[in-house]
Amino acid sequence: MDTRRGGEETQLPYADLERTIDSMNMGIVLIDADLRVLFINRAFYEIWKITAEQLPAGCQFRALMDINRHNGVYDISDDRWETYVAYREDEIAAGDVAPREFRRADGCTMIYSVTALSGGKRLVSYYDITVMKRRESEADEARQRLADVLESLPAGVVIYDKDDRFVLANHKLKSALPALSSTMVAGSSLRESLVLAQRNGYYRDTGDRNLDALYDADPEAWVDGMIRRYHTSQAVRERRNPDGRWYQIFDQRLPDGTFIGVRVDITELKQRERALQDSMRENEVFRSLIDNVPVSIYAKRDDLRLMYVNQGWCDLTGYSKQDAIGRTDAEIFGEEGEAFMDADREVMRTGATVEAEETATDPDGRVRHQFARKSAMVASDGSLYLIGSTTNISELKQREKELEEAQRRAVLADRAKSEFLANMSHEIRTPMNGVLGMAELLAKSDLDPKQRTFTDIIVKSGNALLTIINDILDFSKIDAGQLVLDPAPFNLSEAVEDVATLISTRAKEKDLELIVRMQPDLRHLYVGDVGRIRQIITNLLGNAVKFTDAGHVLVDVTGKSDGEQTELRIAVTDTGIGIPEAKLKQVFEKFSQVDASSTRRHEGTGLGLAITSRLVDLMGGEIGVESREGEGSTFWFTLALPNAGRLEGRPSALIDVSGARVLIVDDNAVNRTILTEQMVSWGFDSCAASSGAEGLSVLQAANAMGVTVDCVVLDYQMPGMTGAEMANIVRRMPELAETPIVMLTSVDQSLSGPGYRDLAIDAQLIKPARSSALLEALVATIQKRRMPRLTPAEAAEALMPANQTPAEQPSVTRLRTGQRPTAEDGILDILVAEDNEVNQMVFSQILAETALSFEIVGNGRRAVTAFGERRPRMILMDVSMPEMNGLEATAEIRRLESGAGTRVPIIGVTAHALKGDKDRCLAAGMDDYLPKPISPRALLEKIERWSWKDEGQRGAV
Repeated sequence: MDTRRGGEETQLPYADLERTIDSMNMGIVLIDADLRVLFINRAFYEIWKITAEQLPAGCQFRALMDINRHNGVYDISDDRWETYVAYREDEIAAGDVAPREFRRADGCTMIYSVTALSGGKRLVSYYDITVMKRRESEADEARQRLADVLESLPAGVVIYDKDDRFVLANHKLKSALPALSSTMVAGSSLRESLVLAQRNGYYRDTGDRNLDALYDADPEAWVDGMIRRYHTSQAVRERRNPDGRWYQIFDQRLPDGTFIGVRVDITELKQRERALQDSMRENEVFRSLIDNVPVSIYAKRDDLRLMYVNQGWCDLTGYSKQDAIGRTDAEIFGEEGEAFMDADREVMRTGATVEAEETATDPDGRVRHQFARKSAMVASDGSLYLIGSTTNISELKQREKELEEAQRRAVLADRAKSEFLANMSHEIRTPMNGVLGMAELLAKSDLDPKQRTFTDIIVKSGNALLTIINDILDFSKIDAGQLVLDPAPFNLSEAVEDVATLISTRAKEKDLELIVRMQPDLRHLYVGDVGRIRQIITNLLGNAVKFTDAGHVLVDVTGKSDGEQTELRIAVTDTGIGIPEAKLKQVFEKFSQVDASSTRRHEGTGLGLAITSRLVDLMGGEIGVESREGEGSTFWFTLALPNAGRLEGRPSALIDVSGARVLIVDDNAVNRTILTEQMVSWGFDSCAASSGAEGLSVLQAANAMGVTVDCVVLDYQMPGMTGAEMANIVRRMPELAETPIVMLTSVDQSLSGPGYRDLAIDAQLIKPARSSALLEALVATIQKRRMPRLTPAEAAEALMPANQTPAEQPSVTRLRTGQRPTAEDGILDILVAEDNEVNQMVFSQILAETALSFEIVGNGRRAVTAFGERRPRMILMDVSMPEMNGLEATAEIRRLESGAGTRVPIIGVTAHALKGDKDRCLAAGMDDYLPKPISPRALLEKIERWSWKDEGQRGAV
């Protein structure tokens, strides 16, 4: 009996079919309607690892399952086993079961199915697919590994099969061709990809001119050509995508017809290649540039062997590049080179940059001077190099030598120029002294109008010429750096008002208002060269008056103090012709004129503002100008001057006038503002009126209200109603007649003549009125009206300032009243030493007017003799004289005096106006200094001054 059959022993009619089923690799079990096993083939026993003896004939299908469970095929718990068996039996009894895959406990994978047969039979089949699954898994793993490799490649890869159907593409390929992503799907053709590529501008430049010509002209023919190319050509190409990125392309057909395309992104490589080309080009240019630099440039390795030299090195040394590269300085230059290498080693050791002058010998034996600069350099890889440059300075050394010689000559020339200026000053000033002195004396004599006109012209022309001379000499001193400042404490207000007083006559001649405003709280003495500051203000104020035909000129002084010094700003504003904007930058240049034409209206050297600017610079200040053509100009300068203590206030008065009411009457708005500001700073209660009529209205209104006006400050020259006319009306009004009046007048206006005495003006001040004089006049006037009960003597005593004593009469005046020594005394008042005959006449005329006894000698030697014989009380000593000059004569006189215990005042008289003249005079023993040309007033003031100083020792002259 065949143990593989269940039931009765029967002989199957189909023996061949049985053998065929038995030879199959699929396990087959035939079960009847009662689930009894009818037939099992060989493969079933092998699959389930059981024998025919383990299955009795006609056993139930459950027995098969129990055996398999026993053999460990099923991994099902006891409590679930019966349920599982029942499920399987019901499933088989139900009929067909579609093939399904399941995994046994031993790891094998099976395909299980049930087929319903006639008579309720069931054919159950099992197919072991474990090996197939393993191979599929291995194939999947292989495919994944391939995909991972493709994705990890730094290139884009696409694969088409032999029929040009898309197989796969990695992410880099899709990123490189984003517009073609729709064709990178299974089944898509290469042709579809190329059509889309052409539409999106890819592959425009293939390197094949015939093919590229079809790109736009016949896209379909271009696609055909590209496909043929992919089938026949296996070239490596470079292409640029429309997005600007570059790719290197490798296309290849495998023997089986598979097409593989590789795209490598070489954009960065292209950029580096381009950068390298640029660098090489720049390096070429740089090397060419260095070769054309007329300086020796070289580089050395750490062993001090030359690795690079430029053409300049070859030109300097006389050696070629082939002679230099790879050699040391010692090998090229011998002993000199050893010294160079010692310096190189020090640079390499310290890393410092060294600069030095050297000497070297050319191949032809000539010695050259050179300037060397060497530095150590560490490269990016840590290598140490020395780089250096050498400049041939032989010509420079020669030029320095020539320059030193030129400088020596310039010093001599400058000294000669100074001596020339000194001599020219003397030669010009000496005759000018005669011209101006005699002209001034002539003007005092009885002259008819025509003669007086001629005399005035001589004086004015002489003074104009003297101004030009002074400008030229001043600028020469500044230009040569010979002008030295003489700082000392000074009263700024006084200095400004001095200049204003000096210029006021010129202002009046042009009917101009000259106004001075001092910031009220500038109450310090300042340290500075007051003479030069006056000169600056004089230049600016003089120019303002010169270029103003109508209106006013304002000097405005402001400042800000930090306790130790004050930043002063002095501005001169005029309502004159103004300066064109194009000329503003030139006004401070020497010999500059706003109107330089031959027909210009205003004279001048063009040096005034240049000197002013240089003086301000010398004092550490700043100067500038603001102007509008036709409207006027403002010239300003600033100086930072140390404070030297506060000015003393006004002395205490018998009667307190603070709070006094002052009425200001002036038609000029600027004047009213400044006067009001001054009144406030002095503690007065003030108001201002712009005309005589308005002033009268204010006085009448105040009187009606019972308010007393303590004083009226009244401008004389006003339109409509003059100051004199207003004063006359006031004096005729009983209720106002006693009102004090301080009148401000111009220099040529006098209130002492007929018709003015009845005005009873309390004080008259010349415009621009000094602030101190105005304050004193106001105080005195107000106090006088407030002291009706004092006797005249008491009032005079009360009004006298505490620090003022009756002035003594000048000594020259006393001599005129008969106090001069008689001729029999043998004592001479004044000895004059002067070699110029004209100047001798000037001295004679001036001194003759004083009734002083004097004697004139022609040189220094005669002056010494006259001193010994006549013992004069004073000597006027010209500095430049023949035989013995004034300095030598003074020194000799001082020697003669040394044993006598006396000292005669000696006043130096010189035409020189250069640096150190006064110092040289004083160093020689003189007591004072008087520059030429000499005016009678200046000479008499000097005589008066030194007469009083000497009176204690010698008696008055």
